[in-house]
Amino acid sequence: MHTDYRLTTLPNGVRIATAGMPHMRSVCVGLWAAVGGRHESREECGMSHFIEHLLFKGTDRRNTKQITEAVEGIGGYINAYTTEDHTLYYAKAGV
Repeated sequence: MHTDYRLTTLPNGVRIATAGMPHMRSVCVGLWAAVGGRHESREECGMSHFIEHLLFKGTDRRNTKQITEAVEGIGGYINAYTTEDHTLYYAKAGV
């Protein structure tokens, strides 16, 4: 089995890591934000975790239920977590 790993840096500095795995029948997407609890001032305490939860509250185009159904309706899952160093948003679905 061959896995094709690539690291791409966009002009704005955002780094994208990809791994092509043609033998797999699923897709997984993760977004790591380099901000967590230890990056917050006393006044900002808990802000990273709060923003993490806002991801699941909906948008102008989709409400919470529609976001969940779009991913879980095809057997996938969507989740997130915040640590001292980073916040991760991720989703996975099989085909």
